[in-house]
Amino acid sequence: MPSYEDRLERYFRGSPSVPRQPALATRLLFHAVYNLERRIEEVVAPFGLSMREYLALAILNTRGGEAIQPSELSASLDATRTQITRLLDGLEQRSLIKRKPKVEDRRGLELELTAAGRKLFAQASPAMHEAYRSWWSGFEPAALDGMIQGLRALNKATADEGEE
Repeated sequence: MPSYEDRLERYFRGSPSVPRQPALATRLLFHAVYNLERRIEEVVAPFGLSMREYLALAILNTRGGEAIQPSELSASLDATRTQITRLLDGLEQRSLIKRKPKVEDRRGLELELTAAGRKLFAQASPAMHEAYRSWWSGFEPAALDGMIQGLRALNKATADEGEE
């Protein structure tokens, strides 16, 4: 079977009107994101977590006990309201998070990481941190900084109005 890049090259040869460099960058980014998501799932699976569950615990852990609203978590994870509800249901059933009525407005909810959630995050995060280091170790710091700058510019160029 031809490699991913060989298949892309075949596509570009057959589609001369396609702007090659931007299209290639886009497709390579899609493929890298797919690979990263798959690899993250592999790293956190031994801890009984999915990628989104791990990231939710990470976000809640950084709050230092301060509650967060589901909508803020949804925005941080680029997830729909339905996806976040399902994610939170699973985390709450496993006693990793706690939902509680918002103090100012009991119709709203706030989320807190439980002791069990903090413990599981503390167990999983060293493996995730090592994976991050491993995946990016082939980049010089300046090259990685350039990539980060480029990704920020791409996010800005593709974001909805008012979104960052």
